[in-house]
Amino acid sequence: MSDTRSREEVRADIAETRAELAETASALAAKADVKAQVKHAVADKKQAAADKAEQVKQAAADKTEQVKQAAAEKTEQVKQVAAEKTEQVREKAAQARTTAVESVSQVKQAAADRKDSLLGGSDHGKHELVADHGRHEEPTSAKARGPIPIAAMAAGAVAIAAAVITLLRRRRR
Repeated sequence: MSDTRSREEVRADIAETRAELAETASALAAKADVKAQVKHAVADKKQAAADKAEQVKQAAADKTEQVKQAAAEKTEQVKQVAAEKTEQVREKAAQARTTAVESVSQVKQAAADRKDSLLGGSDHGKHELVADHGRHEEPTSAKARGPIPIAAMAAGAVAIAAAVITLLRRRRR
């Protein structure tokens, strides 16, 4: 050391060196203090985990909202399709009912016409007999002909009605 320095300068250098040594000693003590290092590391990891949990929570909330919106859109689409299909089924059922009523009406009319022609209730029946046999005969009574033709007509009408009802029921399903 040179003598040119004053006592105050030397004291300032010593104080500065002491401060540096104190910092160095504190740093060495901190490195040697394993318990404090573990606490600090645990605190850092807890904070990192909390941050990550918040990110995951936010991502889940975003996905949940997206799924809700998609489900609402699909639900609306399904409702529209169901309404359209329901209307189509109603229209087809109405058509089937109309067709069935017309068929039953035609069957009833045909049965009534045939009954009249078999029982001789009209001139048309008489002409049929002439056309069928080539000769003109008065129709015989139902009793003389026997009940089989009338029963056959009734059975045919019942069979047709049953077939129409079965078709209607199948279309409703």
